[in-house]
Amino acid sequence: MARLVVAGLVGRPDRDEDRALARRAPYRASPMTAESYEELRTRLGEAGRRAVLAAAVPEDPTGLWRPGGVEAAVERMAGAWAERLGARPAVHDEAADALEAGLGLSEVWARRLRGGYGAADDTTVPAAGWELAAASYGSEVEVRALPPAGTEPPCGTPVGLDLGRIASALVWAWTDRPVGDPAVAGAPALYERLRAELDRPELLVRLAHGRIDDAPERIAERFGPDGSPWPGTGARRGPGPGDRLRLRPARGVRAGRRRLPAPRRGRRPRGAARGPRAHRPRRGTGPAGTAARGRRPRPDDAPGLSGAVPEGAYEADPRQSCPELVARVAEHLGVSADAAALHLQTAALAAPTDRNVRRWNGWTTRRHAEVRAELLATGAVVEAKRPRAGRTLFLPGEWTELKAPHLPLETVKLTSHRVRPLWGDRILSPFDRVLPTAPLHELFEEAWERASGRGLPVR
Repeated sequence: MARLVVAGLVGRPDRDEDRALARRAPYRASPMTAESYEELRTRLGEAGRRAVLAAAVPEDPTGLWRPGGVEAAVERMAGAWAERLGARPAVHDEAADALEAGLGLSEVWARRLRGGYGAADDTTVPAAGWELAAASYGSEVEVRALPPAGTEPPCGTPVGLDLGRIASALVWAWTDRPVGDPAVAGAPALYERLRAELDRPELLVRLAHGRIDDAPERIAERFGPDGSPWPGTGARRGPGPGDRLRLRPARGVRAGRRRLPAPRRGRRPRGAARGPRAHRPRRGTGPAGTAARGRRPRPDDAPGLSGAVPEGAYEADPRQSCPELVARVAEHLGVSADAAALHLQTAALAAPTDRNVRRWNGWTTRRHAEVRAELLATGAVVEAKRPRAGRTLFLPGEWTELKAPHLPLETVKLTSHRVRPLWGDRILSPFDRVLPTAPLHELFEEAWERASGRGLPVR
């Protein structure tokens, strides 16, 4: 964004042309950065834009061509900008762009990952409570977050924290960023904010596509008489077969009740959380069960990390997060540790693209090619060209073509990532995108058990 400002507050009267200009060279702003820049430039107004540009010119214009003249001009422009719009801590551009590309989240979430939830504001209004209410249209019953008493937020204002986005941002920070990355230093604080929200006894969460599948007598026994609003009548009725499921995370985790089974393809999950009774979600079935593991982290600890990875390295590199497993795989396949690590990444991760693998492992293109050839010679993986895959190594077996923004992947990975394809670009998943639902060192272990159970060649 600074490039756009220093270049003269670049812009066009037409909105589409304005954003297209910001995304072209030499600015190369991401879509969300271009949108944010347009909003801020509009807030400046004509007078503000003139003031920022005028601040670049010193009393003696020849000073621009002297040593340090350009830097001084930028500082004056920044001062004029901050005077009108306020100053915020700088965001890590590379991390913000990666977060947008990976999860579709704006720089608001990049700031929160860096400094905690309070490091950035948006239009969200805190929820004072939650209720079950008949939907405005149709026959559904919805979970409705309630704003504080006496307030009337404008239509369309989000009420209550977006638990799915917080959980997605945390998993991304702990699985796709290097350990000790300053860009995600606020992740533990953001995690605590999520835990605090999940601990609220009144919190009610809708379980997407989850319905009760049982006999009426057993439903009444398990859930009690408390009912839901009957759409269009104002009356209430008791729970029955086919009703949607809701969860009270605080009651479920604390009460230690029965676990919900993980959703399976072609089968609805049993168990529910409607009324005063609640069941405990299985780890990985949603933000409550995946990002919050049931323990509070130390300030220097993050849930789900192996604890073995040195600063600057990645949990996604099994040579760092589970070196003993890499040694076992290398011995079984008769390959180097690098080739064993590549096999585990190919077998376990949803997006082991060539670019990601080189970033995680610190490999050059040449080294990557050497390791790929070594692994291919074992017959444990296959080589192919597949649209949008971003790689040429794959597990043998079925392939699932997910629509953008999701990447296609091996069908066997749908279960380990708790993903069910729906229609178009829609998926049923605990997160906004296809993300790990367990610590990566556990995923690597599970993937190796699955792969070795297929009878991989031994050397």
